[in-house]
Parts: sequence; C-alpha cells; structure tokens
Amino acid sequence: MSKKLFTVLFILILFLGIFVRFYKLGEVPNSLDWDEVSQGYNAYSLLTTGRDEFGVSFPSTIRSFNDYKPPIYTYLTILPVKVFGLNPFSARLPSALFGSLSILLVYGLVYEIFRKEKYAKTVALLSMFFFAISPYSIQFSRTGFDANVGVFLAILGTWAFIRGLNGRAVRQIFLGTLFLGLSAYSAHSEKVFAPLFFLCLIFYGRKFFLNKKTIAICLFALFGFINIFWFFNSQTRVRSGGVLFISSAVQDFLNTSSNELAFDKLHNDRFDALLHNRRLVYADQFVQNYLSHFDLNNLFVNGDNARHHAPGVGIIYLASLPFILAGAFFVIRRKIYPGFILFAWILIAPLASSFAIDAPNFQRSLIFLPSFNVFEALGCFYIFSVLSRVKFSRIFMGIIIIIFSLNVCYYFHQYFAYTNSEYGQYWQFGYKEAINFTDKLTNKRIFFDNNIEQGYIFYLFYNQYDPRKYLLSGGSNRINPKCYAIDNAYFGTCQGMISKGDIYVTSKPELSPDYRVIKVIINPGGEPTVWILQHQ
Repeated sequence: MSKKLFTVLFILILFLGIFVRFYKLGEVPNSLDWDEVSQGYNAYSLLTTGRDEFGVSFPSTIRSFNDYKPPIYTYLTILPVKVFGLNPFSARLPSALFGSLSILLVYGLVYEIFRKEKYAKTVALLSMFFFAISPYSIQFSRTGFDANVGVFLAILGTWAFIRGLNGRAVRQIFLGTLFLGLSAYSAHSEKVFAPLFFLCLIFYGRKFFLNKKTIAICLFALFGFINIFWFFNSQTRVRSGGVLFISSAVQDFLNTSSNELAFDKLHNDRFDALLHNRRLVYADQFVQNYLSHFDLNNLFVNGDNARHHAPGVGIIYLASLPFILAGAFFVIRRKIYPGFILFAWILIAPLASSFAIDAPNFQRSLIFLPSFNVFEALGCFYIFSVLSRVKFSRIFMGIIIIIFSLNVCYYFHQYFAYTNSEYGQYWQFGYKEAINFTDKLTNKRIFFDNNIEQGYIFYLFYNQYDPRKYLLSGGSNRINPKCYAIDNAYFGTCQGMISKGDIYVTSKPELSPDYRVIKVIINPGGEPTVWILQHQ
C-alpha cells in the first residue's frame, strides 16, 4: 500500500467514525435517560455555583441518585454546557468526542503491539476501521455514559505504556500508568479492570523491569497512589450495594439455596449441603454471569439491555464472527507473544460486570473495546491472506465484502431509523414533553408520580432550573421517600395532597372519576407513555 493511499484511507476512516458518532447526536436516541440528565444538570450546577445538586463544592464523586458516580464525565460536561447550553447535545458531547478520539488511539495501540510484525500498519488500520464502525462503540459514544471515557483512558494508558516499553522510554511508561490509573475515576468497572490489566502490562514487560526493578516499584507506587483516593472513599463503594449479587439488598436469588440448605441439614445430607453452600452458589452465579458476556446470542443477535443496542442487532456485527475467531486462531497458531495483551484484555473486561445481578451488562463491560475489533482485524488480514493464494480469490473476497457491507448497512438502518420508534420507551421518552406541557399550566400544582423515575432531575434539567435558587432551597438534600417540592412541582409520595384542580403526571394511570385526562404523550412507536391528569 502506497503512503498516499494509506493517508487517504486513514483520514476517511477517521471522518467516518466521527460522522456516525455526531450525526443527530441529540436526537437519536430521542430522549436522555436519568444518568445523562444527572450528568448534565450537575455539570450545569458546578458551572454556575461550583457545587453539585447536593451543595458539595467540586465533589470527588457525584452523588446523583445515591450511586456516587465517578466524577470525570461530569467535569468534562461543564465546558459543553458552557458553550452549547444545557441540552441533550452538550450532555452527550464528551462521550462522542472521546469515542472519536479513541479511533485514533486504536490505530496507535495496535501498531505498537505488533510493530515488529510486517503487517503492523495493515492490521492497525483495519482495527481502526472496525472500531470506527463498531456498533458497540457507536452505541455508547452517542449517549452520555461515563464508561466511554474510561475506555479512552484505558486505551491511552496502554498505548503509552507499550510504546514506552518498545522505545525504552521510561517517561512514557509512567504516563501510561498515570492514564490507566485515572480511568478508575471515569467508570466503576475500571476499578476492577485497571489494576488487573496494569499487572498484565508489568508481566508483559517483565524482561525490561527485571533489569530496572526500581522503576517497577515506582510504577506500583504511582498506580497505588492514584487509586488510593477512591479506594478509601466509602462513597465510591455505595453503588455496589445496589447491584452486586453478594449484596444483602439483592440476594433474592439465594432464597432457594437457603431453603435447600436448611432441608439438607434437617435430613443430615452433607453432600447436598456442600453443594448448596452459599459460597458455591456465589461462585456458580459469578461463572454464569461471566460466561453470559461471551454468549453469541448476547453479542451478535439480541444484545442485553434495549438501551445498549439497536433494534434487531447485537453489539457486534454477525458478519464479524468469522473474523474474530480467525484472528484468535491466527494469534495462537503463530504464537504471537504480543497477542497476550489482547487475550488478557478480553478475559479481564467482563469481571466487574460479572459481580452484578443483571449480567450481562455491556455498559459495565464496555472496556471490552477495542479487543474484539483487533481480533477482527487480525482475522480479516489472515483470511484475505489465505484467500489471495487460492483460485477465484477475488470472487470469494468480493462475496465476503458484500456480506459484511450489508450487515453494516442493516445496523445503521436499524439504529437511525428504528431506535426512537422501537426503543423510545426505554429512554424515558415523554418526560421532557410532560414537563414542557405542565409548565404552561400556570398557577397549578403539578404532582409527579414515583413511576416518573427520578422525575425531579428531569424537571431541573429541562427547565434549566437555576442551581443557585435550587441550592438556596436545600438542593437535593431534601430528597427522601416522602413528598418534597420544587416550586409548584411535587415529587415523591405526594398523592395524598392532591386536591381539586391539581395536575397529576404518571406513566401508569389508574383512572377514576376523580380525574380527567388532559394529555396523553405518545412515543414515536405509537404507544402511550405518559398521562397528564387533572383532579376534578
């Protein structure tokens, strides 16, 4: 490949990746979910007052819905909110930006991993292409999820670390350690991935560090120092109480095991009692959760959560499966040592998510990126290299390219044409419309039902409610299971206060003669999502 052609392809791939991440960014999906709204409003509050919605000055964690989000994404959203205002585009801009920058990093990372191989540039360019059009990357680059920034920092840190090893540049190795360590402040799952992968990088460069033990010790000290702040901050562990299957809050799945264990003890059945032991149940659940991330149906067909994939497709192109398998085979057969990094990456990626009750969750395991794409690129290179030596090779290559292209076109059609109509209900569609409608009902008390989930933050966001005024009234410290008000809008358990003339907003109406329907909000799929009622 000539240098000119390489440059043209590089630029085209980059612009393609940027385009599909920014095209209709604030419109598809057509509504923000509560996490995106929370990130946006807290950034707005920090911009305006230097405090979050709870009145904490420049917090090290974003309390939000008591899930204490890592802070990096919120701080990154401050500038977009300053420039573009508080809207869906600004709330999603950091994710789209870092998803786009990751395209460049993927090329650099893959080139550094395989730089001693003659195919390094080719595979790096292919990896860049597959990442640029990856449904997995595109899906999360177009929504304001903090995990996407974590992927960027992990790729950046790994690239700098390996580049430093290749060039014997100690400064770059330290920079790589710094960025990898900082990734833990961007997404909860990075708190598991980053330390384990850091150990893998140390092992990968063990020949270098055996002669420079002082540098290795300093790297461990730096990585430990960076992560010590979140490790000893109890707030950062609050989220685990709501999602880990070992948490007392979500141990319903243990009830059957407990009953069986009691039965075994009653009948002195020691063998079955061992099988029904709580620790074995935990281990079995973890293994099931872990393997579910590699389930072909979840990866290539149905995905997991409706917000994590386009209608009718998974997070990876089905046509990519032969490439990924061929890539893994290529690395193993050729005994390519740098491939150790890829296998380590792909095996560690789902560990954090596997502890959660709702596994697989491809948002929590987003750090899978870009490992699948690199194997895909290696497999593509390998398959086409083999085909180039057989008769009618161009015909076979053409068929493969056509099939893959059709799969890509189908994904983009499903995403941009059907995400809003088929999955709008999963994106809290109707909340914005309900708030805009009720704002016009002056001199009325507005009551939001609890099934308008986290309705208060949507009210603050879409009204661009002045954070100074909100904090003067107590901010979100007033939020509790009981009733609380923001001006004339009421949230929580307030139904007992509703009287004649008041407005009631709900997503699950129980119609009675006491209420009349004044507005029903219909999602793009033609289904009613929010009802606005008035007490008579």
